[in-house]
Amino acid sequence: MRRPTATTMRGRCACGWRGERTFPIDWQQVDDDDLDAYDTSGPELDWETHLDEVAARAVPLPEDLAGLLRQVHERLDELVDDHPLTVLKAAGELETAVAFFGPLATRIVTRSEQLPLAQVAEVLGMTEQAAGSRLRHYEYMDLRPRTLGHAPCGRERLVFSVRQLLAYGYRVP
Repeated sequence: MRRPTATTMRGRCACGWRGERTFPIDWQQVDDDDLDAYDTSGPELDWETHLDEVAARAVPLPEDLAGLLRQVHERLDELVDDHPLTVLKAAGELETAVAFFGPLATRIVTRSEQLPLAQVAEVLGMTEQAAGSRLRHYEYMDLRPRTLGHAPCGRERLVFSVRQLLAYGYRVP
């Protein structure tokens, strides 16, 4: 039994968006040895436009923070080939910041503002499923001890928050 042959293509995104425009596929122009060489610029342009629209609705990062994140990314990219251990150490420091601020921001969003998940997803520029997954990830992370950094010996310094101690069944005087 033969599979059907596609006659058109259009852009689509993991969020469920599908491009309205369709673009014909000319199978005479397709190189069997290099399928990636076929011109898909039409659907790609539609998808990039969709991404721009999503980004425009998302909460913008402050310019100074966006600049710092770009600098970190660029510097790690410069270092990774020649100094991978330095990059691993930096990655650990970044994980420490994420482990502290991710759960803190999640608590603020989920407890104070009571925003609907659809609104959280739109502001973050992602699907509701992805937003829910991110919130659950940080909520779970908040129930683990915080890592405040690594000692030279490689041991982590752990600190439990009062909320974590209560979650583990400890009483507070």
